[in-house]
Amino acid sequence: MAVEIVVGANSYVSVSGADTYFNERLYSSAWTAASADDKARALISATKAIDRQFLKGRKKLTIQILQFPRCYQRSVNNHLNYIGNVELVWDGSLWCENEVPQAVKDTQCEEAIALLDRGNSKRRKLQQEGVRSIGIGSTSETYNPGSGRGLISQEAKELLRPYLAGSAVIT
Repeated sequence: MAVEIVVGANSYVSVSGADTYFNERLYSSAWTAASADDKARALISATKAIDRQFLKGRKKLTIQILQFPRCYQRSVNNHLNYIGNVELVWDGSLWCENEVPQAVKDTQCEEAIALLDRGNSKRRKLQQEGVRSIGIGSTSETYNPGSGRGLISQEAKELLRPYLAGSAVIT
């Protein structure tokens, strides 16, 4: 059964939108070699990974399915009414995005290609299971705690950073 992308319901980007993104990106062979179904599955999985992150603000509408667009207590970027390339609009109580930021769509594409390229690797599975160190012959690897969780693409992590909520010490 074919997987269906519904922008705003299970994805921020359509397969054709992601195709356009990857047409302009180097090293996109994992994307171009994938079937349309695998592309859709990768985009849906990437959306879920993004939406599991601890994000600043709240959903713009309580009835929306996905986490973006969002609203913030105050303008996120030093009281300027922009975050990334999306204008924030004052709704009387919060600063809100009127659309999904391009950085979030790019994050989804980067995470999707990472999932296609290395998302099911033995290394990632070991990290997800909590393995801290592994050795084979004279070669060994040590993983940081929490490795294999969250976004797997470093590019995706960097693109999403402005939207991530930090942590604070509570005393």
